[in-house]
Amino acid sequence: MQTSSPPRSLSPVALRIRAVLNDWDPIGVHLIGRGWPDDEYDDLILPILKALEVAPSVDELADDLREVLEVEYGLPSPDGCHDAARSLLALSR
Repeated sequence: MQTSSPPRSLSPVALRIRAVLNDWDPIGVHLIGRGWPDDEYDDLILPILKALEVAPSVDELADDLREVLEVEYGLPSPDGCHDAARSLLALSR
């Protein structure tokens, strides 16, 4: 999975993905306080939608999320990848 340009408009599923990502908040924008951007993680929406098409396991999706955050965002291994993966997979059912 690699980040991509954010979609121009968000479908209902994409909005739910955005909500999961914002709840997870792997880079900690909540620590900034009020007024942080809702679209902070939108570059992950299209890759996640594509990943969900192949019905990955929780472990596979969690590994993809961890990899993109480590490689693309340059972060150490984030907490909560498995929880976020479970929530994202629940959206596609």
